[in-house]
Amino acid sequence: MKREEKNKEYILNGEIKEVKVNRKNKNKKKIRLLYIPLCIAVFAFVVFSAFTLISISNEIAKQTAVLDELNKQISITEIEIDELKDIKNYKGAERDDYIENIAREDLNYLKNGERVFINVSGN
Repeated sequence: MKREEKNKEYILNGEIKEVKVNRKNKNKKKIRLLYIPLCIAVFAFVVFSAFTLISISNEIAKQTAVLDELNKQISITEIEIDELKDIKNYKGAERDDYIENIAREDLNYLKNGERVFINVSGN
């Protein structure tokens, strides 16, 4: 009886034609139609993931460069702190020499009776 259900009779131009209906092919077509959106979704997810990974790796590279620059600044600041701690411990003549050096070089001070000669020729 199942075979009879699968086979259908059609009348075409006065002739009876028996057409076999293959349900397996219909099921395969339905399954194929389900695979297409699934494949598109998987492909979209892969593209999105790749794009996200690339953008995150670029951001990591930028932040690494910023971190390196900050570490350099920290090192420079630590060296300056050590120098200032050494200067803080100066006593007596060493301290006076340091103060005199800063006054002459940074503040352009002169001792009493001292003359400064400026070379105007540029050499």
